[in-house]
Amino acid sequence: MKARHPLDPTPPKLLYLLALMWHMAWAATVPSPSDWDPAYYLSVARHIAAGHGAVSDAVWNLGWLPDSLRHPADLHWMPLPSRVLVPFVALAADDWAAAQLAAVLLAAGWAPLAWAWAERLEAPLPARWVAGALGALAGGYVRTITTPDSIALYGLLGGAALLAASRRSAAALPLVALVALTRGDGFLLGLACALAWPRPREALTIASAGIFATLAWYLRGWLLAGEGWLALRERAATSTSLGQVLSVAPVPAPSWVERGQFLVGEVPTILTVALIVGGGVLVWPAAWALVQRRGDRGLWPVAAYAVGFPVVIHLLAPAIAAEGSVYRSGAALFTPLAALAAVGAATVTRRYHPAFLPGLLLAAALVSGVLIGRQYQRVLTQLGADCDALAEVPAGAAVLSYDPIGVEARCGHPGVIMARGAPLDGLVERYHLQWALVAPPDYDNGTVRAQDWTLAGWEPVNDRVYRRR
Repeated sequence: MKARHPLDPTPPKLLYLLALMWHMAWAATVPSPSDWDPAYYLSVARHIAAGHGAVSDAVWNLGWLPDSLRHPADLHWMPLPSRVLVPFVALAADDWAAAQLAAVLLAAGWAPLAWAWAERLEAPLPARWVAGALGALAGGYVRTITTPDSIALYGLLGGAALLAASRRSAAALPLVALVALTRGDGFLLGLACALAWPRPREALTIASAGIFATLAWYLRGWLLAGEGWLALRERAATSTSLGQVLSVAPVPAPSWVERGQFLVGEVPTILTVALIVGGGVLVWPAAWALVQRRGDRGLWPVAAYAVGFPVVIHLLAPAIAAEGSVYRSGAALFTPLAALAAVGAATVTRRYHPAFLPGLLLAAALVSGVLIGRQYQRVLTQLGADCDALAEVPAGAAVLSYDPIGVEARCGHPGVIMARGAPLDGLVERYHLQWALVAPPDYDNGTVRAQDWTLAGWEPVNDRVYRRR
């Protein structure tokens, strides 16, 4: 048989190109990083590309205060999402567009990966096309996946690791290690992948890859920041609200009973996130297909990770889990979810043509994806006025801010978080701050809003910016 030319069209290649166009269209609606994670990754990538090393100019957590605003990065976030951005940021004049390009190239990889999952499930050709198209649409990730968040990378590496494990392939070992370096709870996926191997020795090897990668990076953080790193980890492990994570006030460690109660209270949110991620339509046929194939050991990691990781992260880091970890870490499940949903829809009844119900599922996923993307567009662009508000602040001046990570990434101003109720006077003196930016009136994440501003000795420049007299 004649070998196919690398540029000859094949279904996975066509699906990749379609996904690329879809995500580029959504990327054009995202003018700047509106969430902490992509803002942080972009900022760290800029510092690395500029030769400063992995550092940050944003103090986002008052549980540990570094000696200066510029301090070691990645003491909370894992390294891989920022490192993949570095070559794009270094070579481009517009580093935001370059970072989005990196995210879009990764996100488009979900489509051929979903096709590969459908092949693994021995799906008929129509169901494979539907699986690939569902992977291209990306469900409830449709807009956030086009930002330099961990979502696109984690979904690609996590889905590939689960696929390699389902085939009991040696490729699962490096993939599990890379997944662990992408998100702080990524080692849990390695534990789930180990279930595909019946031999304990092989299972332990796979599980250890993720655990050791995580511990190696944690050792790096401890060597760089010492007690500061321990303080950050302790605060993340004991806080049950974002306000506690941000504040300087002591946080009493919750008991395991209290952690369990917190988890129970978050169950409706976890289920809602699962439905949003699946566009409201993928979970049901995917669950049906998983039940039908419950004897397939290669699918055990998918089921175990789906059920297990929300429970574990809510018990270990309650507030962090509730503030977006379930959404982001669930990205690893999306490509198997897409393939299982396509297969489940094709086999739920024999009354119709095999392509009818999968096609109907695809149409519903398209509509729900557009609606979810438009809703995100309204919610996440409310922070776009920060740079305009800071127009009178000298370039590069440090700002006491409700969102130092975003303000640094969007506007170029280093800064410190202004947590509500925290002793802000000490921060002002410690870092010689002359400017402050309060939160928009309708924005409430435990930081200072205009109606909360009471610090003496400051005068308003506009309705959100204050200058120290």
